[in-house]
Amino acid sequence: MAVEVVAGEAGPAAGAEGDIDALLRGDPDGTYPRMDARSRQDYRARIERWAQRSRRTPAQAAQAALELAAQAGQRHGAGDRRAHVGYYLLDRGMGELAAALGARLDWRERLRLRPAWQVLLGYYSAFFSLCLLYGLLSLRLFDFQLPWYGRAAMVLVAALYVCPIVQSWINLSMPRLLRSRRLPRLDFEAGLPAQAQTLVAVPCLLVSREGAYKLARALEALYLDNRGAGAGYALLSDFVDAPAEHADGDEALLQEACAQIDALNARYGGGFALLHRARRWNPGEGAWMGWERKRGKLEQLNAWLVGAPSPFHTAHGDLSKVTGSRYVFVLDEDNSDLTPGAVQQLAAVMQHPLHRPVFGADGVRVEAGYVLVQPRATIVLSPESAPSRLETLVQSMIHIETGKAPAADEPPPHADLELFGQVPFVGKGFYDVAAFHRIMHGRVGENTTLNHDVLEGGTVRAAVVGDIVLRDTFTPTYYAAVRRSHRWMRGDWQLLPWLLPTVRNAAGARIPNALSPFGRWQIGYNAVRMLFPTASLLCFAIGWARTSSPGLWTWYLLAVAWLPALVELLWSVARRLPSQPLRDTARGMWAWLSLRSASFIFCVDQAHTTLDAALRCSYRMLVSRRHMLEWTASSVISTRRDPTLGQYLRMMWTSPAFAVAVMCMLAWSNPPALASALPFACLWIAAPFIAWWWSQKPDEPVRSAIQPTQS
Repeated sequence: MAVEVVAGEAGPAAGAEGDIDALLRGDPDGTYPRMDARSRQDYRARIERWAQRSRRTPAQAAQAALELAAQAGQRHGAGDRRAHVGYYLLDRGMGELAAALGARLDWRERLRLRPAWQVLLGYYSAFFSLCLLYGLLSLRLFDFQLPWYGRAAMVLVAALYVCPIVQSWINLSMPRLLRSRRLPRLDFEAGLPAQAQTLVAVPCLLVSREGAYKLARALEALYLDNRGAGAGYALLSDFVDAPAEHADGDEALLQEACAQIDALNARYGGGFALLHRARRWNPGEGAWMGWERKRGKLEQLNAWLVGAPSPFHTAHGDLSKVTGSRYVFVLDEDNSDLTPGAVQQLAAVMQHPLHRPVFGADGVRVEAGYVLVQPRATIVLSPESAPSRLETLVQSMIHIETGKAPAADEPPPHADLELFGQVPFVGKGFYDVAAFHRIMHGRVGENTTLNHDVLEGGTVRAAVVGDIVLRDTFTPTYYAAVRRSHRWMRGDWQLLPWLLPTVRNAAGARIPNALSPFGRWQIGYNAVRMLFPTASLLCFAIGWARTSSPGLWTWYLLAVAWLPALVELLWSVARRLPSQPLRDTARGMWAWLSLRSASFIFCVDQAHTTLDAALRCSYRMLVSRRHMLEWTASSVISTRRDPTLGQYLRMMWTSPAFAVAVMCMLAWSNPPALASALPFACLWIAAPFIAWWWSQKPDEPVRSAIQPTQS
């Protein structure tokens, strides 16, 4: 059998690697020879480690894995994932290989082999136990002048206060405990094979002619970064909500979008399409709009791709690259900055036998593999305009915390993937159309779900490909960030019925809930997380009012929030100071301190936002049944003028009002606590001014000229 020589493998050690490579090419299901060079190298490295741990030769370790795969192929068929040698090297077959070699699994491997629900239960039982212990310790250390039920409530409030802090400790420590892992994949360097035909789809709104031009440029950028893939590229467009089915300017906008698609097809020889839906009347929203917004677009697209009639009012452009697509790579309209070759790499991951979905007996639950994989997201500054102070602070904080980006061949470990075998879906991902449609079609009731990403990711099972990076921009203003988080929180709250064993589907019937334990946990934790800002306020205010040591109580709360993080900051600065300018280090430290303080500065406004979202959503779910899909696209928000200082003062009036109320309450109930509360009251009074200041751009924006086509 011919052995491929890979560049960089020459030398004495390469001879041994070549022998192992020749052995592994006998993979019973034939996958190993079709993998890319880096994945084959990873397999050989795993063989070396198994050999060292078992005191066997690499050839013996490889042969043991091959024999296990061959036996599984005879029992289950050559197409079964257990017939692939990689199943025993780095998947759920590791226990069998360890037994065959007489080796011991380390704690990380044993953890990965346990059922996800057991790991989830153990992990979060320990997490909440630690938070509850902090609450009990608070009660033990401080004499709260409260009745027994008030003291019990104080334990709960203190536990909720420390929850996000403990989570941040875990997020800082996990990368050191877990191993970096690159997901294996096939070799699609020459382009996508016919069985992996892919459509890159961008759900969007047609807002203006300039917006249509920008959408076309985003589609063009995606094509240029993935030119060799041979994929199709499509805009999935709606018009904005309107009081009537048709609005002035609709036809001109549609013609402009079609003209931009025609220009792209003429420039690059095809591959681009526009798929546009007509408005429908939605009585719950009291408006004409695209059915079910983004979720509806994707559900209708999937149904069309698997054989249903076209749901699109206008299907324009090169449809040959759309119909018949096996995979869809869905991205937001501002997500054009991706690792070059991402489409081929993600398809190569999905086609690997270890990642193909395996369904349970009900034909819906995914027991192994993935229906969806997504790139790793990171935040960058927008290239189109000068950044706001808030954007600059976020970027500087990321730099001081992470330093240089990890090498492409060593993606950072993702805690959720390593511990629970799946990750939350963030709305941008690459999925198997038939499997996604099989699981989700008709499963969600109309006008009930705004935030569908958590629901879909937790049902279809999602993974993250850490070496494929999506560079996204942060919201430029505090106002935009609050509007977006309010929408997300309303969407999270609406998902609470999905914690039940059964749910109502699109037909109104009760069906078994196929959401994974991980997905249900995400929904529950997202709802509990909305209580954190209110708990933080209560923790400070009640402690000031009802303890004899308000100063010590304040330092006690601040210490748990700041000391571990400050140690981490100083350690990061000490490691990076010799290799980066002092000015950059100082800027990063200032950004870190500013944004870490934001949770205290904007705590009142965050509590107001979360309570408003929960109460508003509860009323709509239980009483009015209206405006469940209320949502404003970022492209629409970006066309509006930024709020003035006066508008920020009106929007955030609760922050200074709460500060004054707390000071008056303390002056009456516990005057010695005024000195401890005064710095916080000053921050809360200044919060609208700080939010406005951070949202300003210190430099004039530098925008590229927009040149829409003439209609």
